[in-house]
Amino acid sequence: MWCFVSQLNSVVLEIQVDPKDDGQECLDKVCEQLGIIETDYFGLQYRSSKGETLWLNLRNRIAQQVTGPAPHRLQLRVKFFVQPHFILQDTTRHQFYLQVKHDLQCGTLEVTNDDQIAQVVALMAYVEYGDPVKNSYQHNLYTLLLHGLADPTGKLMSDIHSYHLRLIGTPTAGAEYRLLQEVSCLEHYGTEYHEARIRCGDVVNIGVGPQGIFVHNSRTNEAETIAYPLIQMATHVIKQVILRVFNEAGDPNIPLIFKLTSVSAANALYRCVTEMHSFYRCDTVRDDVSSQYSRDLKGTLISLFYENTSLGKNYVFDIRRTSREAYDYARRRLYSTEQSCNANGCSHVDDSMINNNCDAESTSTVFVCRCQHLQDKLTNIEDSLRCCVCMDSVISTALSPCWHAICCSNCADRLSVCPLCRSSIERVQHIFLPTIQLWRSKTSLKHDDVVMKDED
Repeated sequence: MWCFVSQLNSVVLEIQVDPKDDGQECLDKVCEQLGIIETDYFGLQYRSSKGETLWLNLRNRIAQQVTGPAPHRLQLRVKFFVQPHFILQDTTRHQFYLQVKHDLQCGTLEVTNDDQIAQVVALMAYVEYGDPVKNSYQHNLYTLLLHGLADPTGKLMSDIHSYHLRLIGTPTAGAEYRLLQEVSCLEHYGTEYHEARIRCGDVVNIGVGPQGIFVHNSRTNEAETIAYPLIQMATHVIKQVILRVFNEAGDPNIPLIFKLTSVSAANALYRCVTEMHSFYRCDTVRDDVSSQYSRDLKGTLISLFYENTSLGKNYVFDIRRTSREAYDYARRRLYSTEQSCNANGCSHVDDSMINNNCDAESTSTVFVCRCQHLQDKLTNIEDSLRCCVCMDSVISTALSPCWHAICCSNCADRLSVCPLCRSSIERVQHIFLPTIQLWRSKTSLKHDDVVMKDED
């Protein structure tokens, strides 16, 4: 069974899993392709039959959650946001950068200070386009990055360009780190939003984040923040999520009842509150959270005779580690990987190693390991440039108005909606991408010539 997992940079990964595999198997394969060890910060999203965007429960089977025939379409997203200094890998930091950039341009993260907006846009411009250039086209790039943040003005453009000039010579990873530092100071960094109704019928936006729950009434424009220590209990009943909150006297106040649009949306809010609280506030994930499950009809009938059977189990939560445990686990994994790589002679190859009088066999092993690593990366690049519909031709079109570049011209002519976001296609724009395959063939010919000369 195939799963097409899209990233926020429109790159789609093709993951093959067994029909009986759970979501964790798919996420592990995605992170393995991307070289990510810090998997606990990420999750996979999918669209339900009612159009809702939901988190895939990683402990349950994919086929039981995602409707429709394979290939299933999923999205790799950051689920738990941590401070930038806790992120150990550049690949993980880049995924955080893509998520933060998306949230800024969608309005999920709001920056009100003009000076901070200028710094954020300058950092994004440096990551996306490199050093600034002295022409009017540079301001057009700034305008694109300002979408969703602020209206372009002369002063704001000048400030962005000034900050952009100061970044010359900064490594790309360093610019991504500085952007995450700026954004992590925002009030609602790492907050996940849900829409619901309260008893009086007003629509409220519920934000669940690292510090607590933020409730904003759309009609009265009133906002209320509920810290996690004030929540005595959270329950989920059909389409409702009920929170019992302590009042100033220390007694449970009138319960807050939020009515969602569907059972799956209510379940998503209930999961979000419990998992966010466990990840950010607890020292370890409690057993009553990690072991909570429900059974389908078949499993319920069999459990009457065999109480300990695992048949038909559907776990409610999929959180495995808290923030501290995830950080410690990633450090141990990276350390053991580094030790294993050094033991096998797969360290980085530089000119000093080549010029030293080292053993020929060990040098050959190092080169083979490095060449295999580079070849795997090149294969991943080739796969990312292939049409996601026919899986044969190279991507050569961009679909308007979503501008996703994911298919070839032949397949684009037969499509009416975008395969990635399902938006209607108004126009097909032809684009030109680098021909990796041609470059690879020329490289292999040169390599063969070198081998022949050596044999002569």
